[in-house]
Amino acid sequence: YKRKLKLPGLLKQGKSAFLFGPRGVGKTVLAQDYLSRSVQHAESIDLLSLDVYRRYVAEPGLFRLEIEQRLRDVPAKETLTVLIDEVQKFPGLLDEVHYLIERHKDQVQFLLTGSSARKLKRSGANLLAGRAWTLRLHPLSSQEFEPDLRKALTIGTLPGIYQETSSSAKRSLKAYVETYLREEVMQESLVRKVDHFIRLLDVAGQVNGEPVNFTAVARDAGVSVRTVQEYFDILVDTLLAFRIDGWSYSVRKQLRQSPKYYFFDCGVLNAVRGELQTELKSSSYRYGKLFETFIVNELIRSNDYNESGYRFHYWRTNTGMEVDLVLTRGPNDSPRAVEIKSQASPKKSDLKGLMAFASENHTANLFCLCQTPRKYTLGSIQVLPWQKGIEILLQG
Repeated sequence: YKRKLKLPGLLKQGKSAFLFGPRGVGKTVLAQDYLSRSVQHAESIDLLSLDVYRRYVAEPGLFRLEIEQRLRDVPAKETLTVLIDEVQKFPGLLDEVHYLIERHKDQVQFLLTGSSARKLKRSGANLLAGRAWTLRLHPLSSQEFEPDLRKALTIGTLPGIYQETSSSAKRSLKAYVETYLREEVMQESLVRKVDHFIRLLDVAGQVNGEPVNFTAVARDAGVSVRTVQEYFDILVDTLLAFRIDGWSYSVRKQLRQSPKYYFFDCGVLNAVRGELQTELKSSSYRYGKLFETFIVNELIRSNDYNESGYRFHYWRTNTGMEVDLVLTRGPNDSPRAVEIKSQASPKKSDLKGLMAFASENHTANLFCLCQTPRKYTLGSIQVLPWQKGIEILLQG
């Protein structure tokens, strides 16, 4: 697959970068491909290798000595690129990276991959204070390949898993959820009580795409509200889910609204919910929610890769009127209200939330992304094929 995130263009100026993304999105493949195709002088360090990890933990200064020795072999005015895979395994190494950037800034650049910034932040790790860009890699998006929609809604678009047969992909997703959670979340010492987290993960799967009432979840799970909030934060910080807050022109009102969370991949969501073997029927409520999750993720990925700069919210009134997404770029920007429908020809009666939003926000641009083969309008609402809609929404 040709990935939308182009490292050569981003890193050609010699700037260092963090490359974050969940396990399995292809960070290492992308980084190694960059080293082999675009870099003349390279070093690669994999902290998932136990021997490598133990060596540097025992003697962090050794890393500095080795890189400085390697720099002696690099001609003047040329750059050594150092890839450190899964840097969150040993945050202390970032102090050495910082030193090397400061001491040899025109001669060395670092590409630091990781599946979680949380451990780096919690450990007080040196995040290089603006000396490194932060890049994100996601599962495959429709900008990178032509997805089979039903397949994408069922097994998701993690590159390795998408290429597998249906039965193999489902086994891999089940293992992914179990392994990822136990290895990434548990080993990183992010939670103290595994059983509580597993229970709340199940709840997170059930409330995917719905406003989360932390108090109600805490009561049902038998834990404190603070614990529930912390565990949802872990899902976001380990890149397993995105948080979308309620929207209002008033920041105070925004803060009072319950957030929504969307899992980063439909296949992983199905695995978390235990629905990998459940038949997906096109007219079902489940299909509609998976389609919504898919489109939300597509928009988030495109917003990242194209550096469009939109912030994502949802809108809901006390009377139950709702709009799936509101995209804004600042107080002077007209909001872009988006309703996501899985059917091919939504009618005005299906889009009452958009009309209610427009009655309160007169400058809003209104969109419906759906499976129509051709665009049409319903009053001031643009009804668009979802692929074209993503392109139009994130323009300008």
